[in-house]
Amino acid sequence: MSRTNPTSPLTLLPYLGRLARIVLLLLAFMPSPYCLAQPQMRFTRYVAVSHNVGDLRWIPFPEAQEYNLYRRFPGQDDFSLVASIPDTHYFDTIHRAICADTVSYYVEAVTPQRSFPSDVVGVYYVDDVPTTPCSVRLNTVDTALNRILLTWYPTPDTDAIGYYICIGSPCVDYDTVWGRLSNSYLCPSELSTDTQYRFRVLAFDSCYQASPLTPSYCNPTISFLDTGCSRRFRCTWNRYINMPDSVGRYRLYYRLGDEPVLHFYETGPDGPFLFDTVIGDLSITKVTAFLSVDNTSDTLHALSQVRTRHFAYGDTAAYIRIAEAVYDPNTPSVALTIDVDSQFSVSQCYLYRCQGSADNFLPLATLDRGTPPSRWVHYVDEGINRAAGRYVYKVGIPDLCHNWVKESDTLQLLLPEVHKPTAFFPNVLIYGHPQCGTFCPTYISALSADYRLDIFNRWGQLVFHTTDINDCWNGTSLSGQPLRQGTYVYHARVSHADGTVQSYRGTLTLIR
Repeated sequence: MSRTNPTSPLTLLPYLGRLARIVLLLLAFMPSPYCLAQPQMRFTRYVAVSHNVGDLRWIPFPEAQEYNLYRRFPGQDDFSLVASIPDTHYFDTIHRAICADTVSYYVEAVTPQRSFPSDVVGVYYVDDVPTTPCSVRLNTVDTALNRILLTWYPTPDTDAIGYYICIGSPCVDYDTVWGRLSNSYLCPSELSTDTQYRFRVLAFDSCYQASPLTPSYCNPTISFLDTGCSRRFRCTWNRYINMPDSVGRYRLYYRLGDEPVLHFYETGPDGPFLFDTVIGDLSITKVTAFLSVDNTSDTLHALSQVRTRHFAYGDTAAYIRIAEAVYDPNTPSVALTIDVDSQFSVSQCYLYRCQGSADNFLPLATLDRGTPPSRWVHYVDEGINRAAGRYVYKVGIPDLCHNWVKESDTLQLLLPEVHKPTAFFPNVLIYGHPQCGTFCPTYISALSADYRLDIFNRWGQLVFHTTDINDCWNGTSLSGQPLRQGTYVYHARVSHADGTVQSYRGTLTLIR
């Protein structure tokens, strides 16, 4: 019988097979050497070092070529790339206001094989810092729109979202302009360019952290010192204080009438703020002026409103006329209707008259047009003499200074021919006769109430008296007794309706 050596390799084969299976099993569940070397990607520091700057740091990552930093603001759903950097720290400057909230971050390590993101961290920001003030540039006037225009230099803060405009001091009105880079404000048309207003501006961010107000500044304004009745042209203006590099000069531009030449008067930054001259040419009825305030480098120009100074000489009604004249023979009177330019503001006009053959006009009346002045003026001339035969009227209206008078055309009114008042008296009275038995005078023109008739006998004794024009004498005495045949004398005193008074004397014969 043969024996095998216990130390022979053939005897170890079963054991080596089992050992190999164990090694293969261990290798199947063991991580690769690369995985065992992979570190954890994470932040080491993430804090806000100011209201808008975050300090972010993370551990280095093996074989990382660069790091991508991502950020998500409150209210946003997605992250956005902030920066791609080779370093492991980054100071993130926030260009929007974070009032009191958390901004989320994560960092991504980029290797040749793949990218490895970190966990998400949050940085808490509180913007409690006032916005940096802006500075006023110019208070001027948009001459095309005739409205005050305010301009400023924007705040350097990138988180600003708008500007608050304060009108008046203290603020009696206000408005808001949105946009960080906004730099102008056109004032409402209700703000008159003829008035000085105080303006201040402040910037604010989305947290409504406001900057201090700018100093108070006025818009340049010119004023005229004389009324329209003066030939002087005197203009004054306010000191302009908000020119960024200081005022170099004030220049008043003015145009005489409609001539194309633009004259100017210049003065230094300390004035005087007054221009005074006399316009001797009476044909010039207006002066148009505006002020330009220029800085020392002549690059900024603040303009005032454009104003026009009217001279009243020659500035009168466009027209005046007598529209109608109606004669009333019963009164007698003339009713006049006068038409005056309704746009002219002087309240009085003057009526002149001449009568008969005269050609000299005399003042008749001063007519008031009322308030506001009316276009139509009515007047009744009651001082009419029927015997004058002709009346001529004209009206005049002064200019605004009551220096010149614009006259209407004349209106001539011819009165109807007036017959001389006459009367007819009978010269025979036949006592008791049905047709000729009474003495009744006949008057051609109308009479007034003033009437008297007396009859006397040859001895001068009064035999009849009456003041009634309808009362006639029948040949009897005052006591009613029939009188003797003979000659009698009558005396009549008559007031006619046209104002004339006449006396009539004569004799009549009484026949029995």
